[in-house]
Amino acid sequence: MTQQVLLGVENISQLSWGAINGCEAASLLEGFHFNQEAVEVSYGEFLLDMPISQDGNPYHGFGGSPFKNQSGKFEAIFTCPLIEWGRKYGMLRDLSGANSSWLFDEVQRGYPVLTYVTVHFEQPKWEKYPFGLVPVNNHAVILDGFDQNRVHVSDPIDGKYWMAKEKFETIYYSRKMAVSLTK
Repeated sequence: MTQQVLLGVENISQLSWGAINGCEAASLLEGFHFNQEAVEVSYGEFLLDMPISQDGNPYHGFGGSPFKNQSGKFEAIFTCPLIEWGRKYGMLRDLSGANSSWLFDEVQRGYPVLTYVTVHFEQPKWEKYPFGLVPVNNHAVILDGFDQNRVHVSDPIDGKYWMAKEKFETIYYSRKMAVSLTK
């Protein structure tokens, strides 16, 4: 039987800062703070340091504004530019493509994992953009706990909660994008 692991990562509410699209930055900063990194950096300062993609492509930087929706933009930042930016603050490891057991292994080792999912863990709503097919209900959370049947996340929209491991894995496997905040 799997024991319960719970790291206890803080929760940063992206909405309380007016960052309706700021989930990746909030999740990343939660993980850094847990690792005692970037502790002097507020979420607002962190958002202002995030690289913005001039072409709106989340594979090049944040594709738009974390504070508003813009027509034709995909307001997100994907793993490669997120890692490049985040390495200014701490150590990161790309787990994209990994089996979910790798994510749980990282948490077991004491490392929070930024995981790309969907808002409220709903089924992905796919749309085509010039850079590819992506879920318009894109979201990022920190995976910071698990037991045999559940996972625990710190969600910048919905707070901290436990949920069914099967539901988490279903949504994670729709893209398999994750970043471990190693020490």
